[in-house]
Amino acid sequence: MDMKWGIRMYRGLWKFINQYMDRSHAVSVFLPVMIIGWTLIGVLAGSAVCAVTGADLVGALAEIICAGGYAGIILGLFGGAFFLYRADV
Repeated sequence: MDMKWGIRMYRGLWKFINQYMDRSHAVSVFLPVMIIGWTLIGVLAGSAVCAVTGADLVGALAEIICAGGYAGIILGLFGGAFFLYRADV
């Protein structure tokens, strides 16, 4: 995957949020949206892997949610914070 795709995704979401609120409040919305979005992507990816491999979804639910949480924190919070740092908000 191209690194510029990720930057375009973060920038697109940032511009979308800025259309509906001023910059001072946009950071307060941007980071939680990133965390929730990446957590949902992680949980859905884990559920898809369980469905494809035939693993017991209920038995692996704790691991799936934990992995989704890590995706939300690492990619959502840290990725969003690094984007905002580079974007010079």
